[in-house]
Amino acid sequence: MKQLLTNLSNTINEDLVIPFVSNEIEIREERSKCKKITLKSRRKNIFAFSLDKNLDNRCKMFPFFNQKTKIITKANDGIVFYIDNNEIYILLCELKSNRFPDYKEQLEAGKSFVYFLLAILNNAFPSTYTIKEENIKCLVFSLRKTPRKYGTKRNNIEYKVMNGLNIGEFQCNDNHNIEKFIL
Repeated sequence: MKQLLTNLSNTINEDLVIPFVSNEIEIREERSKCKKITLKSRRKNIFAFSLDKNLDNRCKMFPFFNQKTKIITKANDGIVFYIDNNEIYILLCELKSNRFPDYKEQLEAGKSFVYFLLAILNNAFPSTYTIKEENIKCLVFSLRKTPRKYGTKRNNIEYKVMNGLNIGEFQCNDNHNIEKFIL
């Protein structure tokens, strides 16, 4: 399963990769008051990237789609692949201020993109990758106040299921352990 991380590294444009440095991933969103979150892990089996970056001297992210149809070109602030015991976990991350009316559309687009990406990887490389629906977690980080205990321990996290998405809301501009979201 570790080959997945190598295959992702060989597939995703390096300008989109979020580096995993000193056991941390920093996801940024400059257009929001929620500027960044830091995800920490002691494990090294992580690959993260963002589709919400401007690429210099390159075509738009989805050049084959009509750019006027905005829902098609929605992108996540961060997509994290995490492997544990031959299971693939995905964290779809959105950083929002206090108001965030369209995050569900962005998360649905991210989930669709992950399935598309896995299909591409399965076609391009000899391995076959599958993911369980419950292993895709949608994390919305915002400045909106959440109860202090909410999300501080693994057993306190409650995901709301909306349109087939497991969505949790967490505090922005903070540090979070990746494992608390998935294990």
